[in-house]
Amino acid sequence: MVSIRRLILPFLALLILLTCLATADGLPNIRMSLPPVMGSLPLAFAQGWGLFEKHNLRVELVGLSDNQERSAALMAGDIDGMVCDVTTAILLVSGGTDVVITSAVYQENQTDSLIIISPRSFNINSLEELLSTENSADKIATIYRSDLEYEIDLLLQTLGYRINKEDRYTYWTDMLALTLWFGSQLVPAAAFPEPYITYISNYPYAGGQLELVRLSDFEGIDLLPSVVVFRREVIEESPELIEDFYAAYQETIKMINTSSREKLVETGIDEALSLFFPGLTAEAVPEGILDSFEIPYFQPPRMLCKEQFEGVLAWAISKRYARLYLAYEELTTDQFLQ
Repeated sequence: MVSIRRLILPFLALLILLTCLATADGLPNIRMSLPPVMGSLPLAFAQGWGLFEKHNLRVELVGLSDNQERSAALMAGDIDGMVCDVTTAILLVSGGTDVVITSAVYQENQTDSLIIISPRSFNINSLEELLSTENSADKIATIYRSDLEYEIDLLLQTLGYRINKEDRYTYWTDMLALTLWFGSQLVPAAAFPEPYITYISNYPYAGGQLELVRLSDFEGIDLLPSVVVFRREVIEESPELIEDFYAAYQETIKMINTSSREKLVETGIDEALSLFFPGLTAEAVPEGILDSFEIPYFQPPRMLCKEQFEGVLAWAISKRYARLYLAYEELTTDQFLQ
């Protein structure tokens, strides 16, 4: 199995090089960080296709796969904006960082692109069996204080289970690290979005392909979109940069949705791989993974639904992740949406 060190070090070296070249052409510059989720994929493609430069903007993509490190970078002003989940945006503002949700983007499919799975070696055959086990180590691995945790909570409540975070979950802050540990069969169960489901299902681990048990999908659960946030001071001081950012974003969406799968794989797969699996090239990816990798249809950026925002806020307050009520109208804007 590929080690975390082997994956991360080449990616960090590339980031240092990109940072040095970021303002070499004199274009105005904004700094973004992308989590390794589908909602970030259009921005990775826009970077690879040179569409930001076409719209007179240099976007410096800062690679931070750890959710807490990404939030800390935004809080410190080291980045200007990022793709994140709704929970992260709310917690940033609750913690004193003034950000604005400028759009909602990609949303997972309820039954195909977000599931809870377990390695067959743990002999867990259903979600009910997992949650009723007397083995305190058999918990669901999830990303701490995230939309994923929120959605699992909703799923378990729908199924009639009492929610207690110490009883139900083990917490991670890095989806890539969780994927690697799960593939090593050190995690009994976890909730994964795509493309990690495809990666785990097809990677030839030592001893053969990993056999998985699908414990649950999220049918009936209102899944949340990723959102794009910027620090308020950036929006107020340089709104034209955000306008150019969204012009490139909109063009990328149209190109992705109208291009053949073969063209996308040929012209953009390196950007996708560097986002989800830093350090890997197309040649290094095991046979079968790219054939199985589905590039979804991307909706244009839109306003985050108020009901979704308020649902996550109420949940965050109930779990004591957030303390104060936040007004939807003050945290969102449609200024850059066409």
